Amino acid sequence: MIIYTMLNLHISYIIRHNMKIMVKFVGIALSGFGAIIKVTVFKMNRNTLINYHRTLNDLFEEELIQNEKAQTIIFSSLRAISTLAYIYFVFLTGILVAYSKSSYIYVIQNLLYFHLPTNYTLPLSRGFGWFWTIPDNFLYHIHMLYETGLIALSCMMACGVDSAFGFYVYQISSTIRAMMFALTNPLSTEKFSDLLRTCAVKHQKLLQCRNTLEHLYGPIIFWHIVSNAVLLCFLIYDFTSLSVINFETVSSSVSYAGVKLLQTFMYTWYGTFLTNAGEEFRKAIYFSRWLNSNLDCHVRTNIILMLMQKPMTINAVFSPVNVTMFTNFVNTTMSYVFLLQSME
Repeated sequence: MIIYTMLNLHISYIIRHNMKIMVKFVGIALSGFGAIIKVTVFKMNRNTLINYHRTLNDLFEEELIQNEKAQTIIFSSLRAISTLAYIYFVFLTGILVAYSKSSYIYVIQNLLYFHLPTNYTLPLSRGFGWFWTIPDNFLYHIHMLYETGLIALSCMMACGVDSAFGFYVYQISSTIRAMMFALTNPLSTEKFSDLLRTCAVKHQKLLQCRNTLEHLYGPIIFWHIVSNAVLLCFLIYDFTSLSVINFETVSSSVSYAGVKLLQTFMYTWYGTFLTNAGEEFRKAIYFSRWLNSNLDCHVRTNIILMLMQKPMTINAVFSPVNVTMFTNFVNTTMSYVFLLQSME
């Protein structure tokens, strides 16, 4: 990813006199920086993430084996989470195809006539971004495969880390909803005070998991909100000022803009999804029979604290992550696009 980022920065420096083309490669370099930030955050917090994963997985499986009704509630939101992840994967695959298709189609067409050309355009560097002159022999094809691998690695990194956030949010929210179902539909053989005590302990563990998730993904979300707004601003401005529009330009621009919009929406929607689950759990406790239960002072204090707490949210440094953040993100981006057009 460092090589990927350095390559795009070098291309931006070479074509610095052509602002519109330079901005595109600066945007790709920012995506590379984002991937480096993700790897760095995950590597620095590896042990914390392992403990978090085990704790959350144990809580999730403990609720999963309760009964069939609890399983139905837990799996009810899985389709929405997984569908969003699959759509994101399709968009990232579209970026890979959009940047690489011309080179591979040209090579395949010539191979049909038993000719292996070296006069095609490389997918990423366009043939002039490397720190050395690319030789006109079989090494040219190795450069093409390597650049395709760099683009694929960037897409894999984004898809893996961004979708993992949705998976963790799904586990937390599903565990909360299973606990909520247990509180509102207690079994006749189960003592309600014991059930409430167990839910209070689990809720404290889930809050710790939320804090870990916020510590890991807070900087990543903040980076994407800021960088994606800048990228989309320049991308829309550049696209609206094109004099000649062809299929390759449209496909790469639309795919890249779609990925950035979807990436931002995924993070904000996942944040709203978690906040709603926490708010529903507070309501379930409030309307349950906890006031009339035989609870000791410590458990009763924990219940009151849960009712008084703010909703379970993920904060990205300066703001809670929710759909409102996505709306503000789109409004700010379009405002700066119109500002650039007015300045021009």
